[in-house]
Amino acid sequence: MLFGLERMQGELAEYAEGVRGHVRMHANLSAILQFLPEDLGAFARAHAQIKIDLQEHLSPAVAHAVAEGAADLGICSLRASSGDTGLQSRAYRNDRLVVVVPRSHALAGRGAVRFEDVLAWDIVGLHAGSSISLAMRAAAAQAARPLRQRIQVTSLDAMCRMIDNGLGIGLLPDRAFTLMQGMGQLAAVALQEPWAERELRLVARDFDALPAAARLLADQIARGAVDH
Repeated sequence: MLFGLERMQGELAEYAEGVRGHVRMHANLSAILQFLPEDLGAFARAHAQIKIDLQEHLSPAVAHAVAEGAADLGICSLRASSGDTGLQSRAYRNDRLVVVVPRSHALAGRGAVRFEDVLAWDIVGLHAGSSISLAMRAAAAQAARPLRQRIQVTSLDAMCRMIDNGLGIGLLPDRAFTLMQGMGQLAAVALQEPWAERELRLVARDFDALPAAARLLADQIARGAVDH
């Protein structure tokens, strides 16, 4: 109750200063790096008096925060969230995982690879709870092969720097790799696995019951997803 009162006082103070809405959003790293800057930038230009608080979390944590009411909206991979979240969801974006290697690497000249080919090499991975790490561990277990993940980092740019310095190879979303071109002498190779195609979803407890500002943002994001 005290937390709610404090939040209400803060929002009233912002309202007095000209803020006319407040949206709490949690999203996973892939969404924040690849898609949200353009989407939120367009929304902010059209609705300058609406404040957006964005936090980065792993997909399961995003779904949990929305389910618990700590966030109005979330963008995450529902496949990475354990169990039935009970959340409503709308399509947001799709991406595809690619294998990132140094340009001098033996796999760099390949048009596409299977994940079994990746398992022969040391891997630079994201933190253990990320959707990419979960997918890799599941695929390695299915192939009955060890996952030689020697290094774990918390960001995609750190992963690229590690790969560029010969510390392993890694899996990244294709658009994220394109956006980070120039970070080193790297190449992307297509990953021929069904789970390499990923879907990001916009989630809420109840889209119709959202506060007006959050509902406005959700509707604009959903329209943008259709356009893409």
